[in-house]
Amino acid sequence: MEINLNRPYGLQPSPPAVDELTFFSRQSKDMLFTDGIAEITCHAGIHSVGMTWNLCRNMFKTPFAIGIAVPEVDNNYTIEIDTDKLYPGFYDLRVTLDAGNGTTINGVCGFGYKSEQMPIADTRPADFNDFWKVALAELAAVPLNAKTGTVKHFNAEEINDYNLASAAMPADYDPSGHKCEEVEAFKIEFSSVKGKRIFGWLAKPVGNSPFPAMLVLPGAGCDSRPIPLEHARHGYLAIDLQVHGQDVDQKKYEEICGYNYDPIYEPIKDNYFRRMYLNAVQAVNYLLSRPDVDANRIAVVGGSQGGRLSVIVAALHPKVKAIVPAIAHYGNLPHLKWAEKCNALQGDGMDFIGTPMPDANPENICCAYYDVMNFAPDVKCPTLMNAGMIDPVSYTSGVFAIYNRLGTANKSMIPISGFAHDWSAEFDRSAWRWLDKIWG
Repeated sequence: MEINLNRPYGLQPSPPAVDELTFFSRQSKDMLFTDGIAEITCHAGIHSVGMTWNLCRNMFKTPFAIGIAVPEVDNNYTIEIDTDKLYPGFYDLRVTLDAGNGTTINGVCGFGYKSEQMPIADTRPADFNDFWKVALAELAAVPLNAKTGTVKHFNAEEINDYNLASAAMPADYDPSGHKCEEVEAFKIEFSSVKGKRIFGWLAKPVGNSPFPAMLVLPGAGCDSRPIPLEHARHGYLAIDLQVHGQDVDQKKYEEICGYNYDPIYEPIKDNYFRRMYLNAVQAVNYLLSRPDVDANRIAVVGGSQGGRLSVIVAALHPKVKAIVPAIAHYGNLPHLKWAEKCNALQGDGMDFIGTPMPDANPENICCAYYDVMNFAPDVKCPTLMNAGMIDPVSYTSGVFAIYNRLGTANKSMIPISGFAHDWSAEFDRSAWRWLDKIWG
């Protein structure tokens, strides 16, 4: 449910995954280890004669350990890592396969060591709640002035065709989860801060309401949006939102100052993310205004930036009852800044056990108000997350910092080994069933 790209369905996985190298561990399927020797195996899908490896902290470029993988007759290579030499956190294991003819293939495996004990810099500002209370008060003063467009109906075959051509989804990957086989859809719009009109697609089952609602929030970029037909046939009144105040079906999208370029850090309230976050919150207010929505069953979902916004909307709006943030982006910015600083100096970061506080410059001071991990303590609803263990965009040190700081005890994390910035059909299916249990 977290994928929502307006493009055809594709088969290629997201890099840095490579077809020739497959990593697994007989000790830990999810690549999360505790004490002792962490054993990781890499299977080579081509003929090969040897493999070397190096080990870095997550998002670091300079290794602190190197070695030679132990070859096995079945074209597997075993790497043993002594966790006594690690600090709690996440690591990137990089390998180079020697094919024996002058060709080499590089791959990466991410893993965690005592991830629940990972040190996280405390950058939540003292006036964080007051800052967002003022922002929410500004939003509350904006009348919705909602409008809807022309209704179009879709049957099962049309939903399948649309998924493949325009929603980056398989035709029908969860038939047992269907709640209906006919849905209707139309464009919506409503007002938000700064005089912006916010647009989205709404899809819902044909039948008796009220329906549980699902707000689907987009990944990064300024793009057209797909109609959430799959979500509707799973029984939801679903909205896929264009959070930037652009229409959902423009032929061309312009980049936005402050978002795509020239970010504003001073004054903090003029940073672009403030209005983007509020636009997403306003979509929940719109859902609550509809008589066909069950106000006690509102879920917020999304991947990447959409995962980020899912956490933030739940933190800012008490009517959100469940969230599914997938590969959530923009968490634990201090770790990223630390890695960038060490990379520039060719440091491996192993001279420091914790996570250094970021420099007190305008960018870092401002970003603390928008870092997803600083919203996480205010999330009180059930939460299901996932993490790509080799994701270079929504890096594991960021995703798990969000998860570790969630203010709800009803939370679950699904780490996915060998998974980058990508989508998983089985995670979606698991999320649908999880929500069914949440709603009872």
